[in-house]
Amino acid sequence: MQTLRSRQASIAPLGIVLATGALLTGCGLAEDIADSLDTSNSKLHHVDTGAEGKESGLLADWVPDDAEDVHVLQRTTGSERLLTFEYSGGMPSECLEIDTVGSPTQEELAAAYETDARTRDFEVTQWSTEPTMQAEWWSAGHESRTTHLCGRWWVSETEGVFHAFAAELNG
Repeated sequence: MQTLRSRQASIAPLGIVLATGALLTGCGLAEDIADSLDTSNSKLHHVDTGAEGKESGLLADWVPDDAEDVHVLQRTTGSERLLTFEYSGGMPSECLEIDTVGSPTQEELAAAYETDARTRDFEVTQWSTEPTMQAEWWSAGHESRTTHLCGRWWVSETEGVFHAFAAELNG
């Protein structure tokens, strides 16, 4: 007859084997544990193409599938995002050109934000107009170069390099 102690002794090695196997097979357990211990308020992502980023849910639909070298700095405690990518095809057609570079009007913001599920149910004034995060590929004040609004994204393009900033919901 097996005692409680002998059953516990036989179950413990099984648990160790399963946990070790999970870590070695890359099932994501170690990554899930690491993510749960991450106390930063932002996360940097890189994907090779726009299609790859959209497939994973990282990128908005307006980002071209053919975009390359895509970097996203994502606020994990809110909606703010910084984005850069290379693309030679010009500004996506679904983006709204603004009249004054770097200074979209309330009406332009309302029209663009209405097309984005994250912003459509809020007043324009509830959204930030400049990023608070920093990245080495995002120069301070870059939002002042905005020429288009793509949903909630403030976007500019120079020589095939796109920079975009997604607004943060204020307080």
